[in-house]
Amino acid sequence: MTTLTKYLPTRKSNKNIIFIIATIIFIYILDNFAVKLHISRTSIINIIEPILWISISVFIWRLPSIGSRAKLRHKSFIHIWAFIFSVIYILLNMLAGFFDGLGKSPYNHTFQGVIMNLIVIGATLIGREFIRSYLINSIVKKENYMIFVFVAFFMTITTFSINKYSALNNLEGAVTFLAQYFMPEFSHNLFASYLVFLGGPLSSIIYLGITQLFHWMSPVLPNLKWINAALIGILSPVFFLMSLQSSYTSHTKEAKKSQKNDEDMFSWIITSVVSIMIIWFTVGVFPIYPSVIITGSMEPQIKPGDVILVKKISSMEDIHNLKINDVIQFQRDGVLISHRILEIKTDEEKGTLYKTKGDNNSGPDTELVKTQDIKGTIKYTVPKIGWLTLLIKSDKEIPIEDIVY
Repeated sequence: MTTLTKYLPTRKSNKNIIFIIATIIFIYILDNFAVKLHISRTSIINIIEPILWISISVFIWRLPSIGSRAKLRHKSFIHIWAFIFSVIYILLNMLAGFFDGLGKSPYNHTFQGVIMNLIVIGATLIGREFIRSYLINSIVKKENYMIFVFVAFFMTITTFSINKYSALNNLEGAVTFLAQYFMPEFSHNLFASYLVFLGGPLSSIIYLGITQLFHWMSPVLPNLKWINAALIGILSPVFFLMSLQSSYTSHTKEAKKSQKNDEDMFSWIITSVVSIMIIWFTVGVFPIYPSVIITGSMEPQIKPGDVILVKKISSMEDIHNLKINDVIQFQRDGVLISHRILEIKTDEEKGTLYKTKGDNNSGPDTELVKTQDIKGTIKYTVPKIGWLTLLIKSDKEIPIEDIVY
């Protein structure tokens, strides 16, 4: 009985939690107010903070053990998943980078710089994950997403500097910050919280450590548009969490053979990747994106409810390659219209203009299309799969004024 009691939470747990939270807040304040405290910021980042993070890690490690949910024989399974998910996340970012662009890393890659980065980032990562694991596993014994969310939110807030928050002086900047930085960081923290709940701090250190190692050490990094960075950063950890939850349940309760475990793991990896790819495709990350046809102006070639695949116009070369009889998608008054080019005109003031017409319309469109309004050219048509969209579209969304009879 005495041996068992040693490994259960004690009455000191609450005091330890308060002390640990106070420590991370102290480090956060120290990092943000170094100038006002008349302390060299370089000394704080490179010396004082690593010492504090390692010290709090040792303190937590020496506390009475509070085990994570997974049994010892299942923890290697959690660690393997953490590794796989980190690699998938890196590959997804690099894949998106091939479309959005790749850029040179801004970080110091000299030998001294690499060693210093490893010390600083490594100490911070270990300290924060030991804190995360203790906070979660000392409070909950069963899945409790309220606690996971609370801890993830706390860890996310203390990731960004006060200057980052104070610089948000308009709505657009705040939305961009939330989408591109805060919410992706929160999603990663939420997944990391679930990882430490299952497998302890080592599991989240593996996942976050590999992704951060790539970010800090790779000489080339993806230069993503903020919307794409937001989608990958937010959705990927959510898919990872769902996949791990299902796979862990299968592994511990149903899977009897290693072959089935391998098949489950492979199927969930494929499901996660395919799901994220579908979302990217839908929102237009790739050079070709889908669009649902609402009206019958292009019948019989394209009918209402058909889905067209539109190749983006991404350069002036693409514009110059447009020719008569091409079917283009352009925007007018916030509405996307897909009509055929009848004539290409040149205006000294407005530049190149395009006369368009729906195949099923009695006459050409009354307004010429400007170059900047063209979104892309229609390459393929998939019949009828967009019919559900017609049911939820209102009449006001159909550009009746652009249809000539």
